[in-house]
Amino acid sequence: MPAIIVCQLCNKEFEAKRSDACYCKDCQNIARQRRQTQYELHHKEPCPECGKPMVRHAKLCKECNNKQQPWRKVGEDNSNWKGGRTKTNGYVYIRVKRISGGAGQSYKAEHHLVWESHYGLLPKDYIVHHLNGVKDDNRIENLIAMPRKLHSPKLTIEPYEKRIRELEEKLKATVPTS
Repeated sequence: MPAIIVCQLCNKEFEAKRSDACYCKDCQNIARQRRQTQYELHHKEPCPECGKPMVRHAKLCKECNNKQQPWRKVGEDNSNWKGGRTKTNGYVYIRVKRISGGAGQSYKAEHHLVWESHYGLLPKDYIVHHLNGVKDDNRIENLIAMPRKLHSPKLTIEPYEKRIRELEEKLKATVPTS
């Protein structure tokens, strides 16, 4: 049976389903936050790792807990570290720097790094094309930079088919047959 009760915070009358209710719906969250703040002010345990105060029911403070999370470990500290190399859609990507303030990394395509180490920065709107079509064959003799507009199968494959055949024949000639 509902009862009419006076809220202890705002002194408004409200209808409560329980006879032991003390606060109206508007004041319930305020009262809960006040209780929690009072509890944390008087019952803070020190962190066993660093000695900083912890919130209740915690085993470590927030900073120490974040350090212990295995999925937060990045780079060489991560158990899945593969030396900073990854492969996506056939292309090889190399980790070049860590993004400050974040857990992520910055990767760059290996064929771009190889081309830029030989010829300098890649011009704007240019791409690095693999002459033999093998995306992870990043030898400098297999790479060419070209404007993005000219990168189509007709314009890139036909002129270089002859050169690829010559290189393959040259390679066969240098490898001894058994």
